[in-house]
Amino acid sequence: MEEREPIYDKKVIKILDMMKYMTREDAAKELKYKDWRGMDSYMRRKNFRFDSINQEYVPAATKVNSIMKDPKSYAPVKVVSIITAFEEPNADPRLIAKQAGFKDHKAMADYMKEKGYEWNVYKNNYVKIVGELNEEEEVIPEAFTPTAGEKLPESVEEYLPFIRFLYEKRDDVYQLLSGTREDGKIPRYALPGMVRTKAIYMNDMIARLTAEFSREKNVTQREIVEAALVEYLQKYGYKVEIEALLKSN
Repeated sequence: MEEREPIYDKKVIKILDMMKYMTREDAAKELKYKDWRGMDSYMRRKNFRFDSINQEYVPAATKVNSIMKDPKSYAPVKVVSIITAFEEPNADPRLIAKQAGFKDHKAMADYMKEKGYEWNVYKNNYVKIVGELNEEEEVIPEAFTPTAGEKLPESVEEYLPFIRFLYEKRDDVYQLLSGTREDGKIPRYALPGMVRTKAIYMNDMIARLTAEFSREKNVTQREIVEAALVEYLQKYGYKVEIEALLKSN
């Protein structure tokens, strides 16, 4: 899972310091923002999010990390009982295996591996197996910097109109690439028709982040899923149908 490291520039450090004794609204006003959304947008670009409970900015990656840190989160009952048993001082693997109904501690280890857990010698306990990322060093080509009076190569001049277009639309490009709205507003759609129950299976982490987002932003999980599906269907082939549905309300 990719984690974006927080960027601590001078402005970020100042905002973090101000938030120790000011509200988000007052800090934004002090920094000449129109409202807190402008400051919030800046902090998101620096990979921070606003913790509504503690009323402070924290690294964005900590939300996923906080869920992933506890190996017992959403684990099977037997897995939880094994991990809990190893949290006791002087835990005996053979005794724990016997109490959990295994032939021996090796059979217990095989079971835990099958459930996605491995032994950590530093923690003296089982931890969730996390997939490894093959990180390759990114090769960044050297930028071409023309000297005074020197013309740009034709191969570069050809793309200047497109580069200008991207610059003029930089806010839209940022939203597209980062998935973050600059205004901080959450889209809500009033959809006509009856409501029905639909059970679906989804990635465990996505499900938990959806629940966390629902609590933090005071929006129902149904509204989150409906808004996501509306925008997904619009983007991938059902634009006319979705627009007709929204207009029929």
